[in-house]
Amino acid sequence: FGVLLIIGIVLYVVWVFFAQRQVMYMSLLLYRQGDADRYLKELNSLSSRLFFNKKLRTLMAIDANLIKGDKEQLNKLFERATAYKLSSSDRVLVLQKELLFRIAQEENEKAVQSYEAIHKTYDKLTDKKYSEILREVEYPYTIHVMHDGKYASDLMERGDTIADVVPAGVCYLRAAQSYCLKDDKDRAERALNHAAKKLKDTTYYPE
Repeated sequence: FGVLLIIGIVLYVVWVFFAQRQVMYMSLLLYRQGDADRYLKELNSLSSRLFFNKKLRTLMAIDANLIKGDKEQLNKLFERATAYKLSSSDRVLVLQKELLFRIAQEENEKAVQSYEAIHKTYDKLTDKKYSEILREVEYPYTIHVMHDGKYASDLMERGDTIADVVPAGVCYLRAAQSYCLKDDKDRAERALNHAAKKLKDTTYYPE
């Protein structure tokens, strides 16, 4: 029995090692190289099917299809994710992505549903470390769905205090959008100038 136990432990360690290596390789493909097509191809490979179950592969496919902008596939993925039994923390993360997707597609009715669902799910969490996610979805939801510029000053302050260039630039851009909703053209222009300096040469740069 002892020998079998040792063999089982060794096999498990080897399986974990190769599973982690597969995760690292796929993360490199998607988040460092931005190659969503290769990532999705690898996600459907035999090795990925060995290490990741169908539910996990569904969740892993969401980010790649967000990068591709494949609306049809994303609708299918979010529908499947809704049917899966997920932990509240995983559900919050999926709903965050769906909410931002619905906002980008200007599907306001579905955005409202996702927004309500993410708050309802968050209330079930005992660990409130995901509060930042709520704040990050609150800004675009308020701007694009509620058409309310009430967070303009808050977004400018965040842009001033965030060290990372892209997140700071996004705050300034959202501040500019908020000031436009408040019909404050001067502050909107100033915020947009700040955003342009931070986001130039990035995909966020406003044309």
